[in-house]
Amino acid sequence: MLRLQKTNQFRRALLILTALFVIFLSSCAQQDKKTTESDTQTDTADTQTESETVAEQTAEPEKKEPEPQIDPAKAIAVIETAKGNIEFEFYAADAPNTSKHFIKNASKGFYRNEPFHRVEELVIQAGSTFSNETLPIEKSEKPLVRGVVLMAKEEGATVSDGDEFFICKDAILLGEDYTTLGKVIKGLDVLDKIVQDDKIVNITIRERSESE
Repeated sequence: MLRLQKTNQFRRALLILTALFVIFLSSCAQQDKKTTESDTQTDTADTQTESETVAEQTAEPEKKEPEPQIDPAKAIAVIETAKGNIEFEFYAADAPNTSKHFIKNASKGFYRNEPFHRVEELVIQAGSTFSNETLPIEKSEKPLVRGVVLMAKEEGATVSDGDEFFICKDAILLGEDYTTLGKVIKGLDVLDKIVQDDKIVNITIRERSESE
């Protein structure tokens, strides 16, 4: 009887140990599965990140549209004032670089609300406080008659003030070289109405029409 009891106890212990071992193996298997899934997710995330990085590196940079270029030979500058508009054409062949510079300044709104700070019997003068550049003088044989637009400069200087211009109210004589920028084609009567500190509302650039 005693031997039978010992045998039964041994079998129970063996069953318990077997059950614990099975539970242990099952737990290990589940842990391995979780680890494998975690590693797989990490690898997948790393692969996606690497793919995105490669895609970003290989993507072509956006191409910016070039700014439209205005041909000075076909352009008209419109000086807007409270007393009317003054329009002038550019002497593009005689002053190509200065013409392009003036068009650039006007397109950026540099002359907006700037005053006519010099008004005399023969000329009116205005400019921009934003540009602050100088330009080489582009000589011309054009006569300095009423309506001619010139770039201003310091007396004795060999360069033009890139943001200052004046308009002849009558024929003038100058003892130095100046860049002759253009000539008024519309609004000559407005020249005589401008007084000192009148303001330029704005200067815009338009394309010459076929009839002009």
